[in-house]
Amino acid sequence: MTAWQLTESGEGVLRRIGILGASPYSDADQDGIRAAVVSCATLVEAHVDRVLKALFVADAAMSFGLTRVLHAEIEDSIYRTWEARRRWLATAFDVSVSGDRAAQEFDVVVALRNSIVHGDGRLTDLQVGKFKELFRLKDQYARVLSAKVIGRRVALSPLVAVKAAMVSRDFVLYFDKVLLGRFPALTVHAS
Repeated sequence: MTAWQLTESGEGVLRRIGILGASPYSDADQDGIRAAVVSCATLVEAHVDRVLKALFVADAAMSFGLTRVLHAEIEDSIYRTWEARRRWLATAFDVSVSGDRAAQEFDVVVALRNSIVHGDGRLTDLQVGKFKELFRLKDQYARVLSAKVIGRRVALSPLVAVKAAMVSRDFVLYFDKVLLGRFPALTVHAS
């Protein structure tokens, strides 16, 4: 049996994701499946944002007025995209959470969330505009989440919600392990 290192925030997110993944969905419950995917991605995003904020608060450099002013100037950009979050984690805090299978598969959940939220259940113009990436994205939707792309529409089976929850769970476990390996005393409270 593996003992997982988790932050308080990570543990809370895992409980909520577990509920989403265990809920029974039918093919007719497209709104419920969409809501589960969006919720999983959003819960993990909020967790990573809480971690970033805790890392900044705990950093000794934040005791300097200039650092606080500069941080306030750029703070919004830190949380704008997943790429920005990962870049700040890696460059400012030496917490690298890119490239691992758990991170790559979670990127697929984020992409599906974007199709749901920004494309109303269809591939977005941005997703379709990157031609080389389009075929890879369609394959990832099918392989990782059991979602099928028909034209631009994304068809969701009940299994999509379960798989999105499992992928999100795996990412949180991986993320917290890497984080606490680097900052074992970091406290990140659940909200």
